[in-house]
Amino acid sequence: MKVDKKTIGYLLIFVMVLSSFAYAFIQGYYTPTNKDQELPKERKISFLSENQRILAISQGYTIIYLNYTSPNSEIRSYLDNLTINYKVYLVENQSNEDYLKIESLKGSREIKNPTLNQTIDLLCKIMIDMPIDCVLRDIK
Repeated sequence: MKVDKKTIGYLLIFVMVLSSFAYAFIQGYYTPTNKDQELPKERKISFLSENQRILAISQGYTIIYLNYTSPNSEIRSYLDNLTINYKVYLVENQSNEDYLKIESLKGSREIKNPTLNQTIDLLCKIMIDMPIDCVLRDIK
């Protein structure tokens, strides 16, 4: 039985194309989904994994870590309102000292025992999409 080179060539091309589709199908079917690779739906959370932090920052979000002593602090309510209108994740935990850390593509800054004015100043320097308070301060 004599098979010419043209037929062998077509057969090899056909096998290569089928193997590409088979590989794509198998990878799509057997690749496990990882919840750690998705951003949380809620913007006000108590924990953010390292992978989620990197993903959020790479997508232009600002991450604010707030440790507070008083649940009725004006800083906390101000930051809660930011999560509604801006690309912000607020990671908050109650602790025995006040502490604020802000991270974005512009960098990272932190302060202990922050005041509302210090918080707004820090947000104006670090956030990608600055709050309206930053613009209003420049007008005065």
